[in-house]
Amino acid sequence: MNWPLFWALTLAFGVIIGNIMLLKHAAKFKLPPLKPKDKTHNGDNTTSDSTKASSQTSVQRGQTPNSPE
Repeated sequence: MNWPLFWALTLAFGVIIGNIMLLKHAAKFKLPPLKPKDKTHNGDNTTSDSTKASSQTSVQRGQTPNSPE
């Protein structure tokens, strides 16, 4: 039997099966929601009430409206 071929195939199948198992395991993890970053340039972290209201009614992260473009 050709031993280098045997070990190469064993290694290749091991990597493939290991990656599939890792994907299944990683699919169970839940990521916490990201907090929006403050976009003020002067270092002032205060925001107006209208900005807060508009950010609460905007589209949630990860969900973008469908557009034909």
